[in-house]
Amino acid sequence: MSIGALDRTALDRLRSRFAGELILPDDPGYDAARTLFNAMIEKHPAVIAKCASVADVAAAIRFGREQSLEIAVRDGGHGVAGWALTDGAS
Repeated sequence: MSIGALDRTALDRLRSRFAGELILPDDPGYDAARTLFNAMIEKHPAVIAKCASVADVAAAIRFGREQSLEIAVRDGGHGVAGWALTDGAS
């Protein structure tokens, strides 16, 4: 799903209660944020949520479910398969 297909009102609500950083495809830093250790994996998430708290994690998951997005988690490390990042996910 592209960001254009997302509900902008829902995205604005998420932004208003999100302490971390939300990165969209047209934002500076998007390419750096989506880059994985394994350069063979190239994914383009609809939204990247850099959570700062447990509340951010819950809000990001709720947003993904409401928007019918595939939710993927990237936790750090050097995952050969590119963690669980997917195209069009949050």
